[in-house]
Order: sequence, then C-alpha cells, then structure tokens
Amino acid sequence: MADSEPGRREIALWRTIEAFGASTRRSPLVRGLTWAARTARAVGSLGRGRRRSGTTLSMEGWYYLAVVAFVFTAAMLREMNLILVLVGTLIGPLLFSWRLVVATLNGLKVRRKMPHGVCAGDLLVVNVELANPRRRLGSWAVVVDEEINSEAGPGRGQSIRPSVFFGYVPRGESREGVYRGRLPQRGRYRFGPMGISTRFPFGLFFSRRQLKETETLIVSPRLGRLTQGWITRENEDFEGAQREPRRHSRTTGDFYGVRDWRSGDSRRWIHWRSSARHGTLVVRQFEHHRNCDVAVLVDLWQPTSPGAEDLENVEMAVSFAATVAADLCRRGGGNLLLAFSGDGPECMGGPASVALMQGAMERLAVAEASSEDRLPALLDCALGRVRPGTQVIVVGTRKNDLEDADRFGMVWRDPGRRAAIGRVRTVNAGGEELAEYFSVE
Repeated sequence: MADSEPGRREIALWRTIEAFGASTRRSPLVRGLTWAARTARAVGSLGRGRRRSGTTLSMEGWYYLAVVAFVFTAAMLREMNLILVLVGTLIGPLLFSWRLVVATLNGLKVRRKMPHGVCAGDLLVVNVELANPRRRLGSWAVVVDEEINSEAGPGRGQSIRPSVFFGYVPRGESREGVYRGRLPQRGRYRFGPMGISTRFPFGLFFSRRQLKETETLIVSPRLGRLTQGWITRENEDFEGAQREPRRHSRTTGDFYGVRDWRSGDSRRWIHWRSSARHGTLVVRQFEHHRNCDVAVLVDLWQPTSPGAEDLENVEMAVSFAATVAADLCRRGGGNLLLAFSGDGPECMGGPASVALMQGAMERLAVAEASSEDRLPALLDCALGRVRPGTQVIVVGTRKNDLEDADRFGMVWRDPGRRAAIGRVRTVNAGGEELAEYFSVE
C-alpha cells in the first residue's frame, strides 16, 4: 500500500498536465510536456507493484525530471544559452544521486537474530545487523525490511512487513537495529526474504536489493494457568487409578526409613546417627513412587461456517491442552501421550521431558479445526496405546457423551477399551467448566 499510493498521485498529476495540453494550443512546448506526461504515466503504472530489486526514479525524482524537461524545452525554443547552462547544472544532482544511491547498497550484508520460539501474544524481539565491509565508502539512510508470512495455523495467509532504519554504517563496521512486535496467533511463520533500500542523498532515486535468505519461527499456543480446582481433580483421579504397590530398593529416591546393614551396601547409605542409637550399622532405605501416566486427546471441532465464538473455543482448547502438556513435562517423572484429530489420528508420546514439550508445542501451534467428527477414531487409537491406570483427558470444543454406543461403536465393541472409557475425563472448552480448571492471563 505504501508504494502504490505515490504511484496514484503521480498519475493524477500527469493526467492534469495532459488535460492542460488538450485545452491549449498544440505548441511544441505543450507537445513536449504531453509526451513527458504519457511516459511518466506508463512508468508509474508499471511501478504499482512492490519493487523487488533495482534502481528507479522516486516520485520526487519524476517531479524534478519534469522541471528539468520544462526548462530544457523552453531553452531550446527560445534559443537561450544561459538557460541551457542551467539545465546542465540541474542534471548534475540527478546523475550524482543515481550514482551514489547505487554505490550505497553495494556489498552490504544483513543478518537476522531472532528467538527459537515464542508463545502467541508474547513480545517478539528481532535483532537486525547491517554490516558494511567496504574499505572506502560508508552507507547512509539505509532501510532493512522483510515480510513475515503465516504458513500454517489459524492465521494462514496473513502477512506483515516490519522495517529497521539505519542512519549511518561506517566503512568496515556494522550496526545493529531491532524491531519489536507481537504475533497474536499461533502457527508457523516464515521470515523473509529481506530487502535493503535507500534514497540517499537527495531522494530522487530509489534503490533496492533483495536477499534470498528465509527463516521459520514456531509461535506456540498461548499458555495459561491451571487452577487449584484442576490440581485437586488431578490428585483425585490419580488416587483412584490403579497403581503398582510401593517398592523399596537400594537405589536413590525418597527417603523411607532405615534397615540393618547387608553385605554389598554402599557406605554412602549408612545413617550414622541411627547406627549410634541402635548400636549397629543401619542404612537408609529409599522409596520408589509410581509415576502417573497421562494421555491428552485434542479434538478440535468447529461448524462448517464458524463464528467468532467457535474460533475462540478452538483457541481456548489448544491453549488448555498446551498448558496441561507443559505442566506435565516440567514436572517429569511420567509418560505423556498427546493425540490430535487431524486428517487421521496422530499420536506422539514418551517420557515427560523438555524435548517432548517442545515437539508438543510445535504440533499444537499448527493444529487446525475441522467440521468432521474425528473423536471416535481418535479415542479408539489412543486407548489402544495407553497402559492400564493412565489418566485420559479429552479436550474438545463441544460436549461429548462417551456413553453413546452408536457414535463410539468401535470403542464399545472392544472389552479392553470399554473398561478404560469409564476413566476418561472430558473437558469442554466451550462450556463454563473450563473456568474452574484454567485461566488465561
């Protein structure tokens, strides 16, 4: 939009000159101005799109050239040598500007530094370094811009164009600039290609050089906070689940008690204070807790023509699932299974860790909703992979009745899955129950 607006003003100006030429006598001077107007109009129509690379006259340059053409035509018709000398003087800045605007960009190198990932709505800070490796000439008034496009996610197809201005980069040195902003929607974004441009020194010419390097940034879903209601409900489910009996071992863990010394025990396990009290060597005894395994099933359903509320429910479901997964991975000590209802049931899982959390955030960042009912296939696939005693949580955008044998026929026909479906907990992101478990700050 910024480049096409001057082009429209240019064309309007030259149309006014053409109208003036049509309403006056067809003198050589008027014919010369009309020819210049038609030429500028043709060039302006070609330059409506964004310039990629090269050097062209700016809008001010066209105005300047029109003045030079007017003075030159008048000098030729009147045969005034002093005016011709003036024309030569006016052409000098034009040539000097063209030569310097091209030389300013030669050899410049640009490097971008950005974070590996951010969450939707967080502050994004991108550092841009402009280096001038030349030995003789500095660079003035250079603008570095790039295009940020959303390739996947709810904001697919949207783009923005930030820019950074560098006042002066001395020869053999580099300068750093920064631009900040917020990407409100999760997804995968492509940064680049970058472009460097300048109008220095007089603004009569515009020179631009485009680079080919691009980078990809994953914008994770917005994370919120799990409330005390969710923690209480999670502990209740864990206590009610089938757990292995408590085991005692020589390996490290939570301190449980002491026992008599046995052959092969390490000296590091000796509890000296208790040994003095008992009159014999005793060693520490450690306890192994069974870790809780969790499976999170994300069912992103929306109507064929979703409204604003439907889209908000999808984002709340994704944020809640991401927050639960991030909380489990930070605590560690168990297994996490994350399942999505995409074109086909997709599952990823393993021990809860930072690596698994990163993969889960990347997958949730590009998850898209569908109007198809994919929950039955998703539930059947997930229940076939989890171990007995695993907490199964279905995060959806609508109310789901898992007792519906017609809808979930493939699950109810299998005895093992039928027994596990009674332990499945459903959370509807479009209902009021989500506020009891989750809040977005």
